[in-house]
Amino acid sequence: MAEVKTNDAIKRFKLFLRKHPEIVENVRKNDKKWRDVFDDWVIFGESHEIWKSYGVDLKGKSGQRSPFSWNKIIDAVDKIDTKDWQERLNTISGALTSIQSLIGQFQGNKQNVSTNSNGQNTSGGTSSQGAPGGSGQQGPFFFRRD
Repeated sequence: MAEVKTNDAIKRFKLFLRKHPEIVENVRKNDKKWRDVFDDWVIFGESHEIWKSYGVDLKGKSGQRSPFSWNKIIDAVDKIDTKDWQERLNTISGALTSIQSLIGQFQGNKQNVSTNSNGQNTSGGTSSQGAPGGSGQQGPFFFRRD
């Protein structure tokens, strides 16, 4: 039971060292013993002022982002479900196509129903445009004159 607690503490200590690589550099540079550093971590915790002597700026670290890591990017890419994303993209593509066709119908309708100064239709169409089977392009809301 004590070994499990010790192993967990060592794992947390290693995570602490990964967050603060300046401690590792300081220990190597000053020939300190890892057992002493571990004891300081157990006794004082991660936010004590003792870490300033190891070159850690705890106030500055809290506001900064974690350093760039390729491992984080690779993990994120591995978690992507490609089938799910493909379905989402197909749905979005279909919706955009529908919106584009609707806008195109309104724009086509606007161009075909332009009038001249006499109030007559200048699109070159005849009265057969409004009839079913007529040759003119009709928008979704076409009203013919009776």
